[in-house]
Amino acid sequence: MSTTVLIRDALVVPADGQTVPFSGWVEIAGARIKAVGHGAAPSVPPDVRVIDAQHCALIPGLVNTHAHSHSSLTRGTAEGVELDRWIATIEREQSRLTDEDAYVAALATYGEMLLSGTTTAMDMCLRPEPAMRAAQAIGMRVVIAPYVLDRAAFAPKLGDVRALLKMHGASNGLVSLWVGLHDLEGCADDTIAAGAQLAQEFSTGLHLHCAETRASVERTRARTGRTPIAQLRTLGALGPRAVLAHCVWADEDDQRLLAASGTTVAHCPHANLKLASGFAPVPSMRQAGVRVTLATDGAKANNRLDMFDVMKFTSLIHKGTRLDASVLPAPTVLHMATHEGGAALGIEAGAIAAGRLADLTLVDLNRFHLQPAAPETVETNLVHAARGSDVRMVLVNGEVVVQEGRLVRIDTAATLAQMKAAARRLMAAS
Repeated sequence: MSTTVLIRDALVVPADGQTVPFSGWVEIAGARIKAVGHGAAPSVPPDVRVIDAQHCALIPGLVNTHAHSHSSLTRGTAEGVELDRWIATIEREQSRLTDEDAYVAALATYGEMLLSGTTTAMDMCLRPEPAMRAAQAIGMRVVIAPYVLDRAAFAPKLGDVRALLKMHGASNGLVSLWVGLHDLEGCADDTIAAGAQLAQEFSTGLHLHCAETRASVERTRARTGRTPIAQLRTLGALGPRAVLAHCVWADEDDQRLLAASGTTVAHCPHANLKLASGFAPVPSMRQAGVRVTLATDGAKANNRLDMFDVMKFTSLIHKGTRLDASVLPAPTVLHMATHEGGAALGIEAGAIAAGRLADLTLVDLNRFHLQPAAPETVETNLVHAARGSDVRMVLVNGEVVVQEGRLVRIDTAATLAQMKAAARRLMAAS
């Protein structure tokens, strides 16, 4: 493939929080966007690959800031139970996971995400090296956060994460390594503090679950006299390179701590609803100055890894809980799912502008449910009407990895067959 690509005749949606959508073109040189323009595209040499984006919206690739690739193998099990019972079920399954299972699960998870327009994901996984290999194989940008869980023999330990960071560094091509810690009740305080120090030592990020349920908040408060977020501050685990998943039960004091420290929240509306955890105070967190990004969580907690679905849920549930139709308008939600996610993960993607990484998604607007396809309606329709199956093409690092709804780099049928076999084995043993 040519290292220069021209995408022309697109409805460009920059999602940078400032620029309104417009008809235009984008030129890519290598892994980055070289130029962006309005109207007709300039003429280019014959060796430039030209992509005709007529009837398509060109958006930054979606950024999913919290997922678990290993959970894709047992999607649809452990239904109808709250979080504590659900965790007990998934840990029995996780204890039987092999490296081969983890590789297939990661390949399938990343494939599902790419096909629905997600170009970057935070994968809080149990077996990091198979996941890293899967990301490189399929061509997706992935932040691997191997999560430490003190009480589980099958989970990695901080020493394992240190060894990985020493071997691979914090960033290696499409794959970045962060420090992952399950939560305050799954890890000892000393482990949390040591994990935060490890992240600082290697200049990388820190990822945890936090304040997901009222019961978890009460357990931490009974043990420490503090809320989970206040306890994380005491342990040195808040900051601009920290991403906390959920924060459903973050009170006003917690929100001020998050904002003051520059800590990001990964909002997972589907998992919070499905596991009866509650409604995260996203509008008030944003009003307090907290960066809030969007995420699917794992397939077992959501059943679908479609960030278009996450965007719609995010916009609608908070309008309903706040009784305010103006809360979280579509452009804001799209910005959260792209630009804010990229910024939280320290990746120069998430917006369409010269110099940014060329992680881009083309959405086919030539559908009944996306009409009228116009600059003034496109952001609303992308958030409230589009679905992952509307994605036509995906580029990561300037390379086309999804074309006409098909994964370019891997054998989808073979991966699907491997996924089915692994899932049957895990379910039969449960």
